[in-house]
Formats: sequence, C-alpha cells, structure tokens
Amino acid sequence: MRTSFRWILVAILAIKLALLTAYLTVLSFGGKSLSRSTGKPLLTVFTTFKEIGMIPHHRLSLRIVVENWPSFRPHVRPVVFLNFTDSAMADMARSAGWEVVQMERVNARGTPHLVDMYRTAFERFDSHLYGYANGDLIFDDGIVRTLETVCGQLPSLNNNVLLTGIRTNVIVDLAETETLSPDELLKGDRLKRFAETRGKLFTPDTADYFFVTRDGSSLQWSNLLDVVIGRGGYGTYLVAMAKSHGVNVIDTTGTVLAIHLSEKGVTSHGNLNPDSEYNRVLIGQRHKKKFDHRNGYPGNAKLHTQYDDMGTVKLNKRI
Repeated sequence: MRTSFRWILVAILAIKLALLTAYLTVLSFGGKSLSRSTGKPLLTVFTTFKEIGMIPHHRLSLRIVVENWPSFRPHVRPVVFLNFTDSAMADMARSAGWEVVQMERVNARGTPHLVDMYRTAFERFDSHLYGYANGDLIFDDGIVRTLETVCGQLPSLNNNVLLTGIRTNVIVDLAETETLSPDELLKGDRLKRFAETRGKLFTPDTADYFFVTRDGSSLQWSNLLDVVIGRGGYGTYLVAMAKSHGVNVIDTTGTVLAIHLSEKGVTSHGNLNPDSEYNRVLIGQRHKKKFDHRNGYPGNAKLHTQYDDMGTVKLNKRI
C-alpha cells in the first residue's frame, strides 16, 4: 500500500515538472510561443527616417537598420512613417519587410508628433505591444527574448506596461564602414561583441524606445502634451506621465541591447536641429518648469529585466 502511494506521489511530481517545463518553454526564445500561438506579433515597433538631406552617417545607419528590424519577424512588426510613400526609400523598406505608413501631423519644422504615431499604430495594427523607437537603433535578439518574458506575464501585470531602456553608443568612423556591413552585424553574437568592444552605455537620463500595451493600459493619451519625437525631453516625459497614470514601467536595459551608431564628435543629432528645445518649452509652459524628468529615467522604474545564470530573461522588482 505504501509503495503504491509512493508511486502516486512520484507520478504527481512528474506531471508537475512536465507542466513547469512546458511553461518555461513557452516563455523561452525560439519563436514558437506567444507570437505564433496567438497569430499576432509581440510588438509593432514604428519610427521614421530622414528623407531629404541625409548625410553619409545617416545613410550608413539607414542601410543597417532597414535590415535589422525585420530580422525579428514574425515576433516584431516594423513600421516606418514617411512623407513620401512612393519613394525609393519606401520601396527599399517594403522590400526588406517593413510596413510603410503615410506621415500625418508634424510641427512647423516637420518633426512628427509622438502621440499621433501611437494612435495610428493602435488603429492599423494588432499586436501585444506597440512602441516608438529611434530610427537609428539596431537591436540584438534580446528584444524578442524580453518581449516573450514580459508578454507571458502580462495577465499578472493587468496588461498595463511600458518597456523602456538606455541605448549603447558606438562611435562610427565612416572610414571603417567595411566593418559595419549588415552581414557582419546581424548574425548572432557578433552584435554583442561589437557593443562590448566599441560601445558605451548612454547617460541614465535618456531612453530611445517605448513599448506599451494598447488594451488594458491606464495611460491617458488624451492628457499628454503634443511632444515631438527625437527632441530633448519627449522620452522622459512619456515615461514619467505613464508612471503617474499607474502604468507598470519596466527598465529593459539589462536584456535589450539597443545600439546607436553615433557619429564621431556628435553627442546627439537631435540637439543640432532648429526645434531642439520644442519639447522642453512645451513641457515647461504646462508644468511651470516643475516637471521632474527624473521620474522618467529608466533606472528609476520599479521593475527591470535581467538574465539569470542560465541566460533566461527574468522580470524582477528593483531592490
């Protein structure tokens, strides 16, 4: 009798172990879990490209980014907003696997409004998460691993999250472009080694991507100011406002490698534009210069992702 009971316990433990293994497999990277089981991407990520007057540095970044983002399909759907949707640039993007969308509202200097881009993405596409990312970033496969982990835990987070993180700057010398070919950068661990040997994490008061849920989000979009992309303050403003609206902000810097191909001697191209102070002026007028951008720093998020000893992405509370 005792032997039979012992075997029953062993069988129960085996079943529990099998269920746990299956659950962990679903959360692991491999493309067979959430995005395929639900039939929709984990993320719709959108951006825009400079269409006129591109300098050689921008052309180099564009060439690499256009191939990098679609490499994560079907988990990630890349979208680009353009003024000229029948241009050679638009055709190049489509051929690489991008969705091309007509640019909508811009400020007097032609810079797109952030909230409008989110609204268009919400209306036109279906995915678990949506977000803007600067158009000069290239990602490693940590973006998919991280999305899988976070999306697998969305029910426990009330489907109410914002993922953000700090980029890694890599100084690019155009004389060395042969070392920056997409074939070399977009394969496996090469990108990680490239960042480790030539990269430096950018300042803690910055962020370059912002991925949110559409359904279930407590972010009150209609209450946000009309900030524009790529100009100082828009990112920390969005994150700080999301946090104040009760959104679970997650710092994914630890597991998402976002490389920014930086021009030698230039800290930020956004600061070189004539509307570089657009967002700061707008935010200052509304909040009487009392807005605390520190609330929008990725490092101040209560949740963050990190790799464990087995290389699995974990979502943890920040201590």
